[in-house]
Amino acid sequence: MTTPNPSPIKHGDRVKLLHATGLGMVGRVVELRGPLGPKGAQVYRILLQRKPKPAYVEVLEHQLEVILPNG
Repeated sequence: MTTPNPSPIKHGDRVKLLHATGLGMVGRVVELRGPLGPKGAQVYRILLQRKPKPAYVEVLEHQLEVILPNG
């Protein structure tokens, strides 16, 4: 029995939503939902800081890009 590769995206990471239109499509990973996508793809819950109130979106792993901290 093999174990799946751990995801490079972790809870708390800042991420950019790929292929999203509009500005500010940057958020923070707040939950790993598990292998719920097609063919077992990992699904993440992302918090987008929007005004007047924050929004949540669930996306597949291949739709995200980790934003590395400056420095």
